[in-house]
Amino acid sequence: MAELDDISGILNSLFGNGGSGENSENDGGIDPDTLLKILDIMSKLGENDKYTDLLRALRPLLREDNRRKLDRAEMILKLMSVLPLLGENGLFG
Repeated sequence: MAELDDISGILNSLFGNGGSGENSENDGGIDPDTLLKILDIMSKLGENDKYTDLLRALRPLLREDNRRKLDRAEMILKLMSVLPLLGENGLFG
């Protein structure tokens, strides 16, 4: 847990709080907890699942125009997998 406190202090100092641990909306600082949630969600975007693995396996068999469609489908699948995480973390507001 000390590691998390160290990271939190570093993030506070980087984003304008001077490492005090207090987040003031007036100083332009970013809440470290929110940043950690965003980083967690971003890491989920990089993960593969069985559906994206299937799309990637099909890629060499397709023409170039269909490969672009496949890339879009992969992006949509990843975004759909992240939406529940956004709701759970309260990042929608």
